Amino acid sequence: MSLWEDMGCSGKRVLILHHDDLGITVAQNHAYRRLGFPTGSVMVPSGWAMALGSDSTTDLGVHVTLTSEWAAPRLRPLTGGASLVDAAGFFWSSVPEVWQHADIEEAGREIEAQIDSLAAWGVEVTHLDSHMGAGLRPDIAGRLVEIARRRALPVTMPENIDDLALPDVFRDPLLNIMRDAGMPRLTIVNTYDAPAADRRTWYIDTLSQLRPGVYHLLHHAQVPTTEGRQLGDWEKRQADLEALSDPGVRRVLGEFLPLTYAEVRKAYRQYHP
Repeated sequence: MSLWEDMGCSGKRVLILHHDDLGITVAQNHAYRRLGFPTGSVMVPSGWAMALGSDSTTDLGVHVTLTSEWAAPRLRPLTGGASLVDAAGFFWSSVPEVWQHADIEEAGREIEAQIDSLAAWGVEVTHLDSHMGAGLRPDIAGRLVEIARRRALPVTMPENIDDLALPDVFRDPLLNIMRDAGMPRLTIVNTYDAPAADRRTWYIDTLSQLRPGVYHLLHHAQVPTTEGRQLGDWEKRQADLEALSDPGVRRVLGEFLPLTYAEVRKAYRQYHP
């Protein structure tokens, strides 16, 4: 029996509603608390990541961060690995730059440091995922899985890998890593490319059409503040908040069996004590 079957997910539409990029702004954290959905992941090198340690009823993981793509705020690695930074000492601004430059040992140390820091701030870490997919370079993905297995933490494993616009040379090594990882795979549903003006309709239409399966729906909701608008994609983030607060979207969400990574971690640890 698979883990999803053991958890009673077979034949059902199951949804992990996942709040990405927590800690990057106060506006992002406030949206997390306002919406009331427990699951998300934290960009630990961010200035407001530590504030999430004060939440007692959360389902938070590490949003493994190896890029700093915004003009502000800029992020630095916790470990200072030379291969992880640009000439100014910040994380590389794009995923291809990470894939070109990152040393696997330095990337591994940074991943470990981000997990340890979030735990030290009082968060019971429930899972790991990768910001912008920078951790999907196969050797980094393999190290991430190795670290996760040692710590008995699930990693977000995409079933729909062909939808992720990865280099062709990554595909087979990643499939092998996911096959050997012993972790459940799920289908990623990404709100990011939906136009901000159409976000409510997109949620309702997309969710309504999903067939039985286990889905990881990621969003970036933030409250509308001057601070939050420093991120260039703030309209999309505000649109996520508005859509997820909408009664029609909430009704469709209610048609799914909700799932948290805390529940996945508990079941995973029974399989891999």
